[in-house]
Amino acid sequence: MLNRICVVFSTFFGVGYVPGAPGTAGTLAAVGVVYLLSLVGGPVFYSAFTLGLIILSFIAAGHCVSIFKREDPPEVVIDEVCGFLVCMLFVPLNPVNLALGFFLFRFFDIAKPFSIRKVEGLPGGYGIVMDDVLAGVYGNLCLQAFVFLSG
Repeated sequence: MLNRICVVFSTFFGVGYVPGAPGTAGTLAAVGVVYLLSLVGGPVFYSAFTLGLIILSFIAAGHCVSIFKREDPPEVVIDEVCGFLVCMLFVPLNPVNLALGFFLFRFFDIAKPFSIRKVEGLPGGYGIVMDDVLAGVYGNLCLQAFVFLSG
């Protein structure tokens, strides 16, 4: 039962099984999560939800390493959801910022510049999730600069 819960959560309700580009599919699903969170509450709720999701993701993604018998299984996309939520943290929600955030996050997640590759080497769920969180931080910094310079 615990294995099933971890798999459903970590694959973000099966999104991680999308063939070809599960990480991109997970990020697209995260766009919907960001939108729904914007309807429910303000920045404090969004931040608390994101932090809680990251903590749960450490545990579930780490457990999925033994289930899928691979480090950083591609089916596990909850890390993309966490990373994109971080990317959009404190960013005004509009279609331009969502699209730019999507592309910035995917760029940093795929290219893994600076210290992202090192963080990916952390053990278990920490490495799976933290590289995406850091990609989200880099994307967020770029988005904040864009909002500042365009506003």
